[in-house]
Amino acid sequence: MDSSNPLWAVLAYGLAIMTSALLLRCSPTIQRNLEHSAQGRYSSVDGLRGYLAFGVFIHHTAITWVFLHTGAFEMPSTRFYAQIGLASVALFFMITAFLFWGRLLEKGRQYDWLAFAVSRVFRLYPLYLPLMLLVIVSVFYIQGWTLKDSPLEVAGQILAWLIFDRPDINQYPQTGGLIANVTWTLSYEVFFYMALPLFGMVFLYRSDWRQTALCLVAIYALYQVVGWEHSLKKHILMSFLGGVAAAYWVRTPRLLAWSRTPVAGVIALVVLIAVLTLFRKSFAFLPLLLLTLVFSIIASGHTLFGALALRSIRWMGEISYSTYLLHGFLIWLMLQRLPLALPLDTKEPLVFLLLAALSSGLLIAISSLSFLYIEKPGMAAGKRLVRRLRQRTRTTSQVEPE
Repeated sequence: MDSSNPLWAVLAYGLAIMTSALLLRCSPTIQRNLEHSAQGRYSSVDGLRGYLAFGVFIHHTAITWVFLHTGAFEMPSTRFYAQIGLASVALFFMITAFLFWGRLLEKGRQYDWLAFAVSRVFRLYPLYLPLMLLVIVSVFYIQGWTLKDSPLEVAGQILAWLIFDRPDINQYPQTGGLIANVTWTLSYEVFFYMALPLFGMVFLYRSDWRQTALCLVAIYALYQVVGWEHSLKKHILMSFLGGVAAAYWVRTPRLLAWSRTPVAGVIALVVLIAVLTLFRKSFAFLPLLLLTLVFSIIASGHTLFGALALRSIRWMGEISYSTYLLHGFLIWLMLQRLPLALPLDTKEPLVFLLLAALSSGLLIAISSLSFLYIEKPGMAAGKRLVRRLRQRTRTTSQVEPE
């Protein structure tokens, strides 16, 4: 396997899209759950999610190939395989900021903060908790169910994992590697969620200077608390600004109209290819600026000549959180643990490619199941909780004091 050859990425995407299309064809349940049509307001963003989550899988597969030959988890030497993961994460952050800042622009002071807070908890944790359990069980299984740390230390390690930190569990080296350390991004998402009402008060609600100063202090305190173990990087946080800029872009009629033209689509594709092939980093000013342009065009409704409107891609977008969260564990199982049991030599290019190709299809199938039976019920539970809380609040407010 030539680690610089992009054909592996093309093959992997093809297998994933075919698997998604097959699932849509064979499963009425999946068909019913593909809620957003290609004509939806942000359906192009839904399609983009599908490419991004799977791009991170390809990125970590390339890192695993390097690890098997060098023993070190290092960034792929080629710009493309490095950027297909980094740029995907940057664009994911832009999507988060775009959607939630956009809702804040629309709702203003009427924004439903209770529903927002509950929905974020029930969006992140229903899938994360079973994955965390899989990691813990795997660690103790490999170690023969023996305690190497005290129960109190292991409990502390598990608590750290609950807030998306990744300390080694029971002295198992690089425990976070079992899931490709993907949860580092969730710390940034949590910071954005928690800071969003404060940013709203600073930039949208236009309060007096004292409240503004207090909010800025609170934002800084959040920055320190959320990044306590692994400090949040400012150059990574900049990617959220791209999503905020896109939220204003799509609300500017002239920019919105231009973004839907064929010329804009060609520019987006050329700029995206340039970022993937000419830069080593995504989290720097120029590549983030270029990615902001690409994302703003997509958020305006451009499907990049139909590439983002495919039903199979939109389903991959629907299951993108599962794909992102679960792919690292699947890579670890298929490319590191399974070869020990069979045994197979994954240093051989053909063996590695076959297992990676099998993992591509498996990832889409497993992610579809976890979305349908873990994520979706979790989100529904969050909505039920909000309704119960509102009903209780109304009941309490209607009780008159004696």
